Order: sequence, then structure tokens, then C-alpha cells
Amino acid sequence: MSDKDLDYFIAQDKKSSVELRGYVWKVTMDPTRVDDDPGMFFGRLFRMIDIRLNRDEKSTWPEGIVFENITSGCRLTYKDGLLMDLTNSRVIQKKARIRNRSRRTGCSTQTKGECMPRKLKPITSTSQMRRFVLIRAEDLTGVSGTGEVAEGTVFSSGLAVIHWLREPYAMGVYQTLEDVISVHGHEGRTQLQFID
Repeated sequence: MSDKDLDYFIAQDKKSSVELRGYVWKVTMDPTRVDDDPGMFFGRLFRMIDIRLNRDEKSTWPEGIVFENITSGCRLTYKDGLLMDLTNSRVIQKKARIRNRSRRTGCSTQTKGECMPRKLKPITSTSQMRRFVLIRAEDLTGVSGTGEVAEGTVFSSGLAVIHWLREPYAMGVYQTLEDVISVHGHEGRTQLQFID
């Protein structure tokens, strides 16, 4: 699928801060809903990057889930592990896998096939691990909520681990504290506060 085809799925006239960040795909049918239980996804907003798979990924979305673009009305679903456009009954092709991961892995993109190891912060006698919390002022996705949303530790090597305080209580490991902030900082809407 070309970028021109993707323009069809992406709303051009965005208004709210949620829409400006690409959260324009609302779950309108959630197969995990049972009776009075609201299910895991119903009513939540997602970005196209959250829905569409990379080439090597398998879908973890439940079969029959329906996403509707809140501005264009376009509808997508997963059928037999494939993302389908319900508007014209087409399969949306998976994205090509991006190989330029120099920021995450420390690999040099200048020399093909070679990888330079990431330099970790050297461990010294004054290095200490420190605990912190993530405090979110505004929840753009409607998933994690506001207030203290995660707790974490940055180790003496610079490696950081976070644990979410709300369902599904997931954990994440990051190469640096800066990686945690760049992924979960939401442009200053989430602050990191050390507790020791």
C-alpha cells in the first residue's frame, strides 16, 4: 500500500490534541465484551501505528475487532489475522520492517552489517540505582489514567525498568532513562520524579 493510499485512512482536518497525535481510530466493536463487562478495547482510541502490523508481526488483536476513524468514518477489522478495510473489502498490507534502529540498539547505520555496541554508563563506586515514579498530568490515550501511573528503577549501569500501576500491570526495560522519557513523556504531560 502506498503512502497515497494511507492518506485515505488518516484524517486531514484534525482538531483536538488527541487527534493531533493520531489517536483517531476508535474501537466500535470489541469481541472481548461479554454481557455487562465492557471488554478490553471498546471505546478506546488508537493510532494507525498501533493497529497496522510490521512485516514480521502477527496480530494480537482479537478477530472481529472493528476500528472506526472518528473523522472520516473509515472502518477496519482483523479477519484471519489480516487487517481489512471494511469500506472496500481490501487487505491492508503489512509495513516493511524498518532496519534503521541506531537509537534503540546502538548500531551504526553508516557501515552496513556492522554494529557498534551501545556505550553504557560506567559503573563506579558512586553510582547508585534510584527509584522513580511517572506522574501523568493528562492521559491522551485513555489507557493509563492520570496521577502516579508507573514506578521504576534506573540501575547504576543506566538501564531503566518501569512497572505500570494499572491493568495490565506491564513492565518495560529501556537502555536509558532518556528512552523512558522519550517513549512515555507525552511531550511533557508525564513527569519523572525520583523518590530516592
